[in-house]
Amino acid sequence: MPRPVFEDEILGKAFDSRLTRKSMVFLAPHKKKLLIALFATLVATATNLAPPYLAGVAIDYGVGARTGKGDYHILVQCAWAYIGAYIVYWIFQYVQVRILSVLSQHVIFDIRHTLFAHIASQSLDFFDKIAVGRLISRIVGDVGSLNQFLTSGLITLVNSIFTLVGIVFIMLRMNPKLTLVSMSLVPLVALVSIVFRGKVRVAYKRVRIKAATVTAHIAENVVGVKAVKSFSREKENLRRFEKINTENRKAVMHAAALSSLLHPIMIAINISAAAIIFLYGGRQIQAGTLSVGIVVAFIGYIDRFFQPIVQLSQLYHTMQGAMAGAERIFEILDAEPTVQDKPGAMDLPQITGDVEFRNVTFGYNDAVILKDISFTVKAGETIAMVGPTGAGKTTIASLLGRQYDIQSGSITIDGIDIREVTMDSLRKQLAVVLQDSFLFPISVKENIRYGRLDATDQEVESAAKSLGVDEFIRNLTQGYKTQVQEGASKLSTGQKQLVSFVRALLADPRILILDEATSSIDTHTEILIQDALRNLLKGRTSFVIAHRLSTISEADRIMVIDDGQIAESGTHAELLEQGGIYRRLYDAQFRELMNEDEVVVNRSSEF
Repeated sequence: MPRPVFEDEILGKAFDSRLTRKSMVFLAPHKKKLLIALFATLVATATNLAPPYLAGVAIDYGVGARTGKGDYHILVQCAWAYIGAYIVYWIFQYVQVRILSVLSQHVIFDIRHTLFAHIASQSLDFFDKIAVGRLISRIVGDVGSLNQFLTSGLITLVNSIFTLVGIVFIMLRMNPKLTLVSMSLVPLVALVSIVFRGKVRVAYKRVRIKAATVTAHIAENVVGVKAVKSFSREKENLRRFEKINTENRKAVMHAAALSSLLHPIMIAINISAAAIIFLYGGRQIQAGTLSVGIVVAFIGYIDRFFQPIVQLSQLYHTMQGAMAGAERIFEILDAEPTVQDKPGAMDLPQITGDVEFRNVTFGYNDAVILKDISFTVKAGETIAMVGPTGAGKTTIASLLGRQYDIQSGSITIDGIDIREVTMDSLRKQLAVVLQDSFLFPISVKENIRYGRLDATDQEVESAAKSLGVDEFIRNLTQGYKTQVQEGASKLSTGQKQLVSFVRALLADPRILILDEATSSIDTHTEILIQDALRNLLKGRTSFVIAHRLSTISEADRIMVIDDGQIAESGTHAELLEQGGIYRRLYDAQFRELMNEDEVVVNRSSEF
């Protein structure tokens, strides 16, 4: 199945009935509410068609314009029927609005829930290709526009069509000839609608695109606020935002201009049709072939006739926005995860931790990252991976957790190919600590418990104590109950990393991956938790990706990854003795450390 293209600049597509059918799925669970709303709409519409007819009867027979003799009894009946029709209309109009409000909220909930769940199920490469701000725009803005069409839009459609059919039927029964005269301007209405149709679709889709761009830009600047502040980019970013915001404003104004132009055109046609009835009907009254009551009724109906046409034209605008939103929503919902459980996949049993990469080749798009890599790791071993940036170290760790699928070769744990087991059972036996671990805006305790929800408070605190983190947590304002703000802004980078270590320990994984996990911790703190890290790694198969080579000297084996291949492999001492890439990296870091110490000594001597 080809991957949907996340291309927002595809404009000018004609109305897609396929999207409408797919969108109707969200209404299926709420058929009862929808039917009640439709019934209320039909009753309200029917009673709204009665007043012009009653006015005509009152004038012709109650006042006596047609018979020449008034009948007060008929006049009273028409008056009460007139009032009764509006009372029934108001009641059922209230029922319709009430039901629609409830239906609307249920539909919004269902669409957003489905969209959120589908996004959460996607593989990592999905998030590599679409900005966070655009996803937020689709979940918020596009869902809202689609919901507007699915709920109030559909009711408006039924109401308008029923009104038009009802008016034409009543007018034909009253006077077919006058009906044809009244409908003489309908072709002009159709022509105007056709002219506006294509332009409105393009305009409203461009509005959604520009709105998504604004949301994406805001999200990027909020997430990257530290970089913005560090490089004093506020003014430049403001200039960029001003440009984006201006484009959004122009798109909205252009769409609004089209909408506002159509309405007065329809009103002008409505007035013209009423004038035609006045002229033609007046002549027929003078000739004695038509009654005053019928002309009055026709004036009332022609006014009501053009109201649903205006509503339908406005609904078309709404529909364009909804279809643009639906197109973008289903671009996401139609995107299948590239990494999925195969049919009949089994749960991975409790593992010991033997790992084997056999002739593994992997790449992103057309770029090959790993080239025919093979290695084995025994349960409980600690394997360190070093090498230049972009060599493929983190990719190896990602493939082990099956965040991506390899192009060729195999990866096995305890002899079981990871593609044969469910991803959930695989990842429950792995834990990853990243260089920039993410903490959620919940308490410190809940963040630690994130990987094992059934852990008790005592187990949480015990895990923290075993890593020497308990004291630091208790010194926070509310200890373990301290709320982590969004972005964990009140914790230092090192503190966030320490919490991540405790989270990984509490999960008690059989395989542990530390991806530059100590790079954010200062040397003094690192020395303090070395024993804790040894306890964390003990008995677990561990992969340690490190930049500081001093932190991996005790690893059972060190693999030097270079240009997607294992260039060297051995213990710290063996690799130093070989005098290859590892030795050069180690010497370079040793010289950097010596230079830093020399600078500190020289500065101290100045004082």
